[in-house]
Formats: sequence, C-alpha cells, structure tokens
Amino acid sequence: MADFKYCQPDQGCASCAACCGMYNWVGCSRELAREVLEFQTEQYLKSDRTDSDLLKLKPEIFSRRPKILYPVIYNCEFLGFIGNGQKRVGCLLHPGLNNGNNLRGISHHGRETCDQARCTAYFYLSEGEAELAASAAADWYLYGLCLTDLDLVKEFFKMASGMVFQEVRPETIGKDPKLLEIFQRYLGLKESWKWARNPLRFGKYIFQEGKYLIHRIDYSALGRGRSRHDKILNSLGSEFENAAELHEAEAALENLLQEFAGKFR
Repeated sequence: MADFKYCQPDQGCASCAACCGMYNWVGCSRELAREVLEFQTEQYLKSDRTDSDLLKLKPEIFSRRPKILYPVIYNCEFLGFIGNGQKRVGCLLHPGLNNGNNLRGISHHGRETCDQARCTAYFYLSEGEAELAASAAADWYLYGLCLTDLDLVKEFFKMASGMVFQEVRPETIGKDPKLLEIFQRYLGLKESWKWARNPLRFGKYIFQEGKYLIHRIDYSALGRGRSRHDKILNSLGSEFENAAELHEAEAALENLLQEFAGKFR
C-alpha cells in the first residue's frame, strides 16, 4: 500500500485534492471547480514564489471565491492544476513542482501537516480498491469524488458479491474490460445522478449553518421501507420527492448491478 500514491496514482489522469477543499463549494460542479483551479493556478504561476509574494496572493484569490460549503474545511489557495493540459490537480507548493523547494510553509495548515496528511481512503480502502477507482475514474474531478466516498466503493463490492455468490475482487474487474466498463458507469453516477438536487449536500453529508450531519432518506414519508440500496443512494446525494422517483432510482442501480452479475465470469 505504501507504494501506491492515492493522491497521485499512475493510472491515467486520476488525481485527488479533496482534502485541500477542491469540492468544498456550495453547488460544486466540474465547471465551478475548473474555474477556481484555473484562476488559482494562473495567479500562482505569475508569482515569483517567495513567501512575501505568495502572501499577497491570498487576499486576491479569496476575493474571487464562490461560496464555501463547510467553513471548517479550509479551501487552500495553492491548490491548482499541475503538469500540462489541466489533466491533474494537486499542490502547487509541492517540492516536486518547485525544483525540490518545499513551499508548503506558506499554506494554511503548514508544511508538516500537508506533508503527512492522509485521508480516510488510505486507511479504509484496500490498495486494489483504490487502484480500480483510479483506473475506472481516471479523471481529475471524478476520481476524488469516488475515492473519498467509502460507502460508494465498498457497497458495490458487497452487493455485487451477493449477486454472484462469491467474492468480487477489484483485480477481477480490472482485468475484464466488460466489467470495468460497467464499474466506470457506476462511478460516473457520482457526477450525473439526477436526484442529487441539493447544493448543500456532499454525498451523504448535508452542511447547514456551519454544521454537518449525515443525511437520512425519510422512507416513511415516501410510503416505503428502507431501500437495500440505501447507502449508495445516500452517497449519490439522493433526495426524492415521491415514491416513484425512489423506485426509478432503485431500478437504475439494480439494472446496472444485474448487468454486472450477468457478465461476471
């Protein structure tokens, strides 16, 4: 596990900067995140990279920011696009981008915290699970959304294993193009799910008045019992107006899982 870089894996353009606040905006979308990262990267590249110059950038960047979703999570001014072509996101202050100079001392959390930070994915996702997420969501925006959503990843393996009556391993999916394509579509729901309609939600969490809670779907109000897909539905940010919407969402997940089970060998 130590050899696999969860933040900057080797697969495609997958990269994650969730801990730097990349998704911490009200109503965050790919377009909003790109706009923020483009501006921050542009400002950083125009600087002379001295402490005094970088400190001057902070208020300028702050003044151009959209509304922050959860103030307790710090949205770093030095998160941006790294490398060419806006294909990866990461820390602009990292020594790997600055001829070996570690400039993270100027960041909000400081050099030591940024150098040693590890998110929950490092501790709760296996190396195989994380590698599969990187292969299936090899993208600067989608990968981070999925990597940090443990329920989304874990529940897929749990439910798929139950449907094929054996353990479904990440390595098996990664080696089979048909299974990998289905898993890619599954992770893609994180960005395209039409019932994720609340701009104050981030996955299963809801942020209000500076506090966060785990959202609970009120099945009784929909005249239903708890869905067997509850954890996935919540991870996708689902909020349903009626039982028909819930039924449609469940059917979409069930059809995808059934397709996976049908092609599993």
